[in-house]
Amino acid sequence: MVKITEPAAQKVKEIQKAKNTENAFLRIHLLNEGCSGPNFGMTFEESITEDDMLYEEYGISIIADIGLATALEGVIIDYNESDNGNGFIMLREGIGHGGGCGGCCGNCGGSC
Repeated sequence: MVKITEPAAQKVKEIQKAKNTENAFLRIHLLNEGCSGPNFGMTFEESITEDDMLYEEYGISIIADIGLATALEGVIIDYNESDNGNGFIMLREGIGHGGGCGGCCGNCGGSC
């Protein structure tokens, strides 16, 4: 099950408002498998399919292909602001980064 922190949810809402996509789903997709595990990306989508899992938290509807269920187990989407830049990160509960930049909606070259 995917979780999202409140700061990340607020940032997603800000991005949705700026892009006029307030009703869109936040889709998590697999970018690639890195040496430290899967690297995920995020985009907005207007619809959900029968092959999607749906998670809702803090008013954000998160979807992902059911085939990613195992890879996304324990993943937490967070938003980090630092001197090195701002961006979404994906953490695995009890482990830390879930691979690479993780989320990709911030300034790390993402696609949202």
